[in-house]
Amino acid sequence: MSQHGKVLLIDGMSFLFRAFYGSAWGGAYRQTSTGVYTNAVYGFTKMMLDYAELVKPTHLIVGWDVASRESLVRSQWYDGYKSNRQAAPEELIPQFDLVKEVTDAFSIPNLGCPGYEGDDVLGTLSTNLSSEGYQVVIATGDYDSLQLVSDMVSVKILKNGGKHEHYNPASLLTLRGISPEQVVDVKALMGDTSDCIPGCPGIGEKTATKLITEHGDLDRLYLNLNACTPKMRGKLEEHRDQVYLSQKLATIIRDVPIEYSIEAATWEYDRAVVRDKFEELEFGRTMASRVG
Repeated sequence: MSQHGKVLLIDGMSFLFRAFYGSAWGGAYRQTSTGVYTNAVYGFTKMMLDYAELVKPTHLIVGWDVASRESLVRSQWYDGYKSNRQAAPEELIPQFDLVKEVTDAFSIPNLGCPGYEGDDVLGTLSTNLSSEGYQVVIATGDYDSLQLVSDMVSVKILKNGGKHEHYNPASLLTLRGISPEQVVDVKALMGDTSDCIPGCPGIGEKTATKLITEHGDLDRLYLNLNACTPKMRGKLEEHRDQVYLSQKLATIIRDVPIEYSIEAATWEYDRAVVRDKFEELEFGRTMASRVG
């Protein structure tokens, strides 16, 4: 651990949605005796404690999306950005506020910024904190965060069944064949249907990775189009503007105007306050035993 400490950054939306859908497969959602839905909050809390036990951080912060799709900075760059997003299930909506009550009980800062996404908040925090000498671990379900990997920043990508993939610069190269700097350029070529990032039609992940690793980056690929097959060159030339727009959309913003105090993020909490919140939400003995 660095002399400054280790900061665990949690992607709040990633955890909450995964917790909701992971516990909703049977159609029976966890509720309190008064009918308050708590399945996502319960799952979020369990996952947060799992990662805190695993990482053993000195500090913990949760980053959130706080904007509607229409008000996002990226929606102003590209009207189609995330245009396929469905409204959250009605059982989940009240849990957005409820989960903040739980993190507040743990004295964990919840950070978000209008117009920006949780990724951007985590990107800004990881960049700032690592430059100050903190070791940073990001826990998220979003592969876009792999562009943030460095000697001081590692990323744990959530997988099903409580598992995760751990990425540092070496494992990123081993598992995906690219460097952190190349993550965005691969995405710029292949696009991303889940976020409606267009990319270059007809280029998938395998070809995108091959092109970027052969040429180094997007700019050098476009300087060396003569090295591509006529068919590939035609595609890349035709969709050049779209590819560079996709690069911009896929790049995590690292200078979001958020205010925070690292001291306020110290991972320590009043067990009695947390137990009271758990009791109110009827989390049961197993969860209560985890906070002493």
